[in-house]
Amino acid sequence: MAVIERITYTDNGQIKTPDLLATLRAKSRLAFPSAKFFPTFDIGYAHVFRISAHGLTFDEAQSDANRRLDRFHKKMRLVEGFRETKVDKLEDYIRTNQNFKVIYTIVYVIEQTGSGTQNPDSPYPEYQLDLMKLQFPPETAAVLSAP
Repeated sequence: MAVIERITYTDNGQIKTPDLLATLRAKSRLAFPSAKFFPTFDIGYAHVFRISAHGLTFDEAQSDANRRLDRFHKKMRLVEGFRETKVDKLEDYIRTNQNFKVIYTIVYVIEQTGSGTQNPDSPYPEYQLDLMKLQFPPETAAVLSAP
């Protein structure tokens, strides 16, 4: 969905939490069509993805969110170097339409593995087919160098 920043590591090799300002900037870009529905796969970067589900009951919203979360994990498990670093869950009741909402915000990294088989242009088998379904191209790390 949105690229946060390059991955940085602690002295003992653990992934550092992305900078708060960089994370907030990435989350603000989630409102744009190019970042709304599709994970980003830039190698060596931290990313944020948001899954949002609504329903007339909380169980309906949670069930839809779980289905979307399962689909996300099914594809991302195929991406070499993928590692989830943080998941936040928000549950809410929308008074205006009397629906329930469940939102998962997932921070993940795509680490450089050095295997020689990592390919950001085709990170999982159905990637090219999924790209054809999009109306806008997905975001890339190039947005971080834009003025």
